Amino acid sequence: MIQVRIQKQGEDFLSMEVKGHAEYAEHGKDLVCAAVSGITFGLCNALDILVHVEAVVEDNLIRIAIDHPDGKTNLIMQVGTIQLQTIAESYHEFMNLIIMEESK
Repeated sequence: MIQVRIQKQGEDFLSMEVKGHAEYAEHGKDLVCAAVSGITFGLCNALDILVHVEAVVEDNLIRIAIDHPDGKTNLIMQVGTIQLQTIAESYHEFMNLIIMEESK
């Protein structure tokens, strides 16, 4: 199962962690993994190119940490979150998305 954890404080996105495999289909044919990977890597590229926030990419793990959230980082993260929520709603048995709220 793919695990997505997003940490927010109010409207500010602080971090995202994506790990695991969907196991929806065999390797190379897993549409859930492909969709989540495409969205997540697009999100990482947008953050890197537009606001210079770099992600840590390892085997089966992507971590994004936003030290100084602002309107741009929040908009980029919100778009990615909505896309990932759409997949999680349709394929909830293969993907778990948790948004954790931190108090200010």
